[in-house]
Amino acid sequence: MSVFIGIHVGHNASVALMVNGKIKLALQEERFQDIKNYQGFPEKSLKYIKQYLDTEKLTIDEAAFSSTNCPIFESKYPINHFFSVQDFHEYYGEKFYSRALKNQNTDKYLSKLKKDVRFKNTKNIFSNVTKNKDLFNNYTKFRIIVEGNLKKIFSNKINKISFLDHHTCHAYYGKYSVDVKEKKFAVVVLDSMGDGINQSIWINDPNKNQLKNVLRNSQCELARIYKFITLLLNMKPDEHEFKVMGMAPYAQKKYYMQIYKDVFKNILKFKNLAIVHKDRPRDLYQYLKNKLKYHRFDNISGATQYYLEKIVLELLHRIYKKYKINTFFFSGGVSMNIKMYNTFLKDKKIKKIYNAPSGADESIPMGACFYLNRKKISYPLENLSLGMPMIQKNHSLKKILKENFKKNYKIKFNSNPREVAKLLIKNKIIALVNGREEFGARALGNRSIIANPSFYENIKKINSLIKSRDFWMPFALTIRNENINDFIKNPKNSRSDFMNLSFDTKEKNFKKILAGCHPYDRSVRPQFLRKTQNEKYYSIITEFGKLSKTYALLNTSLNLHGKPKSSDYKSVFYTFKNSGLKYLYIDNKILVSKT
Repeated sequence: MSVFIGIHVGHNASVALMVNGKIKLALQEERFQDIKNYQGFPEKSLKYIKQYLDTEKLTIDEAAFSSTNCPIFESKYPINHFFSVQDFHEYYGEKFYSRALKNQNTDKYLSKLKKDVRFKNTKNIFSNVTKNKDLFNNYTKFRIIVEGNLKKIFSNKINKISFLDHHTCHAYYGKYSVDVKEKKFAVVVLDSMGDGINQSIWINDPNKNQLKNVLRNSQCELARIYKFITLLLNMKPDEHEFKVMGMAPYAQKKYYMQIYKDVFKNILKFKNLAIVHKDRPRDLYQYLKNKLKYHRFDNISGATQYYLEKIVLELLHRIYKKYKINTFFFSGGVSMNIKMYNTFLKDKKIKKIYNAPSGADESIPMGACFYLNRKKISYPLENLSLGMPMIQKNHSLKKILKENFKKNYKIKFNSNPREVAKLLIKNKIIALVNGREEFGARALGNRSIIANPSFYENIKKINSLIKSRDFWMPFALTIRNENINDFIKNPKNSRSDFMNLSFDTKEKNFKKILAGCHPYDRSVRPQFLRKTQNEKYYSIITEFGKLSKTYALLNTSLNLHGKPKSSDYKSVFYTFKNSGLKYLYIDNKILVSKT
């Protein structure tokens, strides 16, 4: 028997457990801490895994941290928890980032952070690091601290502790999490930065059945550019990049092409397969701020998306030219840009695209596990139901429901998917909870809000009841796998089991799914649902299809605005009670409604 855990300390901290080549648990610290994209040491996630191991009487063969060189600053001062957009502008502007680039003293800014009550009142394992010189480059101290705290939690339950390269973990997750067998392929990893690298390329080594690294590069600024554009549009960096992506289709080509030529075109260039600096300004934030201050937000978004797609597509063409490879796996933060895959799938030189589910840093603990298990058989992810159950095994759901829903609520314990389908036909909005929580950014039928996709007004209803999404942002769609060709154009027969690709829709049936599509370009980010993946959710879509002739549902995550996805029963009930949602459907049998 082999038991491995992978640990990510940093932005969207997380932990994964693998037993005999299969991922058994994948947990995000945000769900325990109730802080979206929690940044720091995943203490509560690790304690949950320890409870599981104690119950199963297992000892860990090896625990691996999924980075080697992490700055202490990012976890000591988790700025993503507390910073406003204004704070970020000051941080990346003249008060810190610009001063650091000029080799000017930044102690005054760091002293201000120390005194900031938001951080002063937040203790973490790095709180005792007091010297500014240790915050950014003392990687040894970082490793000593995190290893020591891991040992405190597990005492003598770990045989070996190691630190793995960040991009190696991304690459192994990108390939081995996906349930396909390809003999000749490349794994493309693009992110903002991890262990000093922001671009790596890997190909299959058929002799060893492992990945072979053929490129490591630190000058690919695509993710950093997208991050700064997000901030310059006065949205939160490292969180709201998807909003820039959602705005991009509204841009007019005439204007976004002018921005591309004037602002982006000469920042980077290619050196063989490496995306490197061309005329990249030293202070990239200030450069973009100055160049874009008189342009419209939609055209800026369109130019940014166009630039990303153009560079990455050229990279794929160059890989094809050098290695005769036309099948690609993606991982890293840039892999979360779902819109770009629609462009790639239309390209004649590309045979197949596989995008690992939720491929940003939260998934690299699973990559660490796949790497540790590389000499043995690893099993791909069948689904992402890898987190906590709504209730623990020794608890009574019936009792918990009766305790939590008394006055002004009605509980029906013998409901069924047909009844829910009838409510959906009437354009009622349903909170859906099944089994264990989903890992990652996407709602896949375990902690979802579902609605009739043919009624456009459902978008407004969901936003007013709970989501409060920006007016230009689309919701997503779940389509029964047998019916995907009714709604989308999929000439390469691509798979999107986890809402991880995007497609154009078919004009013929667009009106049946319009509320789950992008309102401007009519593209869609679908989940293809097979019965074996989530039978309970599948049965609801089937019953809805029988009544409506549309085997698809609008699907978005069950959470309050600005909060992580709901997890256990306490967070589910809190979300339901504090929203305008009227119906909560649990495990395909219990329907709670507000009276």
